[in-house]
Amino acid sequence: MATHHDVDLDIESLEETLGADEPSGLHPGWIVAILAMACFIAFMLLDAFESETYFYEADVAVAQGPDLIGQTVRVKGIVEPGSVVGEDGKLGRSFRIAEKGKSIKVHYGKALPDTFEEGIEIVAQGEVDDDYVLQADEVVVKCPSRYEGDAPTGAPKKQGKEGAPVVR
Repeated sequence: MATHHDVDLDIESLEETLGADEPSGLHPGWIVAILAMACFIAFMLLDAFESETYFYEADVAVAQGPDLIGQTVRVKGIVEPGSVVGEDGKLGRSFRIAEKGKSIKVHYGKALPDTFEEGIEIVAQGEVDDDYVLQADEVVVKCPSRYEGDAPTGAPKKQGKEGAPVVR
């Protein structure tokens, strides 16, 4: 039969065998750091899904119908001639952008770019409201004429009369 003293020795030998003096598992600081990283990653993923922006040409945007309402989108198209409402130099102008015979109304509350005019290609970004109007928070004018012409070759420009460069 084991005495009370024998039981104490058995517990002490068991603690030595298991290494009771050494900490077991992860340090609490590591647990907090891992949880913080997991929360950060989850937040970033959820934020990325909420802020998705779809890019459409105007005709495809119109084809989306009511599904487009409440969505943040970028819509590309040509500013429809005769559709611009508002005064030059004033804030808050509306216009329509069209592609392949379909158009969507855009309202932009800020100053439009200097190169904005009817008949040019633009990209408008914003949210489509219940009246199916794109409430734009950004309008970008596409200016292909600035990038047309010959690619740079490094060769000197041709000279006209009196050494002036030739303008094409």
